[in-house]
Amino acid sequence: MVKSFLNPLFLSLLLILGACASKSKDQMKAFREAYGLGELDKAAEILKASELKKDKKSELLWHLEQGTLQLAQDKLDAAIASFQTALDLIDQLYTKKLSAKAASFLINDAADVFYGASYERSYAHYFLAKSYYARFQKTQARLDLQGARATILAWDSYFSELQRSAAPKTIYQTDLMLKVFGAEIHEVSEIRADKQIALQLYKDALNILDSMGGAFEVFNSKSSNYVKDYEKALAEGSQPSSKSYSPTVAKQDLTNFLHYKILALTREIRSTDFSLQVKALKPLPEVLKKVNEPKGNVVIVLEEGLIPQKVGKPFNFGLQGAIDSVDSPGAKAFIASVGSAVLTSFAMNTLGMGPSSFQDSGSFAFGYETTRLGVNQAAISFELPMIEKSPKLKDLEIFILDSKGAMVKHEPLAVISENGEIAKIVLEEDVVSRYIKTGTRVAVKHILAIVAAMQVHNNLKKNGAFIAGAAAMATYIGASKGIAAMEKADTRHWTTLPGALRMTELNLSAGTYQVAVAIKGDGNQKILGNIQVNGSGKAIHTFKFNAH
Repeated sequence: MVKSFLNPLFLSLLLILGACASKSKDQMKAFREAYGLGELDKAAEILKASELKKDKKSELLWHLEQGTLQLAQDKLDAAIASFQTALDLIDQLYTKKLSAKAASFLINDAADVFYGASYERSYAHYFLAKSYYARFQKTQARLDLQGARATILAWDSYFSELQRSAAPKTIYQTDLMLKVFGAEIHEVSEIRADKQIALQLYKDALNILDSMGGAFEVFNSKSSNYVKDYEKALAEGSQPSSKSYSPTVAKQDLTNFLHYKILALTREIRSTDFSLQVKALKPLPEVLKKVNEPKGNVVIVLEEGLIPQKVGKPFNFGLQGAIDSVDSPGAKAFIASVGSAVLTSFAMNTLGMGPSSFQDSGSFAFGYETTRLGVNQAAISFELPMIEKSPKLKDLEIFILDSKGAMVKHEPLAVISENGEIAKIVLEEDVVSRYIKTGTRVAVKHILAIVAAMQVHNNLKKNGAFIAGAAAMATYIGASKGIAAMEKADTRHWTTLPGALRMTELNLSAGTYQVAVAIKGDGNQKILGNIQVNGSGKAIHTFKFNAH
């Protein structure tokens, strides 16, 4: 087993696999850039020729990326088929294979099937519902609207299952976009029972904002403190302290939007509860003023930017704690003959394997005590996937202009979901759950390489310390390169997910309008496109926007 690390054919294979992974990463970067710039034909060519299409282990990711592109190209039938296939795969992978993978010690994530992170599995539902609704806008077929509504219900069921199965409990137990977008889809049907469901969804969203929302910087300027409180509260079954929730402008904008929706719907379908609801919510005067205007018939959804890239971040892991996990009989016998202290001393003094100055797991928000393993002696480094930091969102306003460019209405555009922050929380939680398992697996491989290097050193000591040390170092470096190639962090991710989702609702008379957006207080408007408002019913309009 020790010699396998030194096999030239094995190392050559790793180099080939590494080159393939690098090629795929470059292709997906080019695809993401073309998609982000709106160069959809170019993006389609890149995706069609990519390694992703050929990779059976990335089948779920292929359907997610392809579906996003097809929806942007207005190929609605194809998009629905892609997202439905993705959700079928998610059901198969999540229920049948993910639990088996969790029990595995040997499988490296990058070499395994792509299961998708919990937020990616979640947003497959949003995109399928949106695809059905886009087709409904063209066909007016109630079956398509029912498809969108059924997908919202499946989305809610997904989170119910996640809450039951997540161990330890995750902060990402539901999603504001599920509640708010789901409520709007239910309202479009104009069926009273669906409006009752919508009202409850808006109330749920307000509760989520007041609790889970504190974990996100976009809503809470003290989010890092709140996350610590939330983690403790989850473990104790209590609520986090309100003292660590310092609301931002974005939090107030979303609160106002939800107050408006709850009050407007309450007055429409439960008029006798309206006064009590006003007293309970204590809305701002401008919210009450809007409630008293004709009810909203135009919903604007803004998909802002792209989610930050997933990257491999290095972590330290001490060798001492992994020695007992070595299962090679030969290696175990050798370690027993020299002693673990001698082995780790050799690793530090001859091979220079002290802890690196990488960001250690204790710096993350979750699991301080769980992952704070001593690495002040011999240590190795390994990668785990993390999300790059999101650019800070700006507070935006939506402007509605008539055919002559004159402003008809303007109001805040509330942030519903900051997906980079969601990904950060999910992946940080994931770091805690896999830090010890992955670190131990990688450390065992390094220990085997150290054993091989130490055997070489002992055999060559008679030729002098320099030659023995150089040969040992060369032996270890050759093996460690192979290990590094095998243990690269799995950075596959749904790269065309929006970075943030915003929403507002307003009332417009029938006609054609331009929709523009600007940073609050700036006034420098950017035209997003046109909408046609008909005299009947509510319609949802989606636009893409990149503030950077």
